[in-house]
Amino acid sequence: MKVRGFTLVEVTVTLFIATCIFLLGIGLGTHTLASLQEKLFFNELRQTWFATIYQGEQQKQYTWIQFEPKQVKFSVGQKTLKILVYPKSLTPTTEYQELSVSGLGSLTPTTETFTSTLGKEYRVHFQLGYGTQYRVEENMVKGR
Repeated sequence: MKVRGFTLVEVTVTLFIATCIFLLGIGLGTHTLASLQEKLFFNELRQTWFATIYQGEQQKQYTWIQFEPKQVKFSVGQKTLKILVYPKSLTPTTEYQELSVSGLGSLTPTTETFTSTLGKEYRVHFQLGYGTQYRVEENMVKGR
């Protein structure tokens, strides 16, 4: 009577291949998660921007948006409305920048640049327009 089964070598090779596939999946998942967090950050930035500008216009008060090293702070008058923390993969190129929007919606055109560990560069252009608009440009950084 013969006993059927796998040899130790076959089991070891199978486990090695499975481990390699698993580790490759974790690396790709980490990149995907960081990319998703960046997109969510810019979506939340957009929503908070419009809500803060709207509230400042309604109250006829100055709106302040402060880009700090680790976060963005939104204020109307003296009251802080919201603080957004940057994702770990995103870093602003300027250490501190402050935007002020008058109660009538006027703003000096400004650009804030962010670099990403994913090899991207984001330029956020704040400009005059109906409702004080801004746009985000996403560029791949050369040499990465």
